[in-house]
Amino acid sequence: MKLGKLTALMAGALLVLPCLPSLALDGVVIVNDGVATANLDANALKDIYTGKTMYWPGGQAITIVVAGDKADAALEAASGMNASAFKTHWQRLAFSGRGQQPKRADDVAAALAAVAASKGAIAIVPAGTEPAGVKKLDVN
Repeated sequence: MKLGKLTALMAGALLVLPCLPSLALDGVVIVNDGVATANLDANALKDIYTGKTMYWPGGQAITIVVAGDKADAALEAASGMNASAFKTHWQRLAFSGRGQQPKRADDVAAALAAVAASKGAIAIVPAGTEPAGVKKLDVN
């Protein structure tokens, strides 16, 4: 009897696993040079992108910059939401007073400039982007 339950549990896990978002990030996480953090784990990154974590250690507010459509896959991997759900989620947080909507950049160059100019800013840019004027974070 116990073997049957274990088999059913394992079969259920195999059905659910493909539905979970991949933690493989197809992009580079960049932050403003003033951010003291050098690396994040995947859960901490998800907490930032879902609004659970709104401040860096030390109290600096986090400003999310979204780098246009080029980083949608990485945004989905980081937040667990597609671009539309991410936008709706942040609209709800903003309208309820529990968060501030991410800044939108038209392209990768604009995202780099916005992160460089905004204290506490974070963005995910496509892999291979040279992060000039900002700091690259390692995601474990």
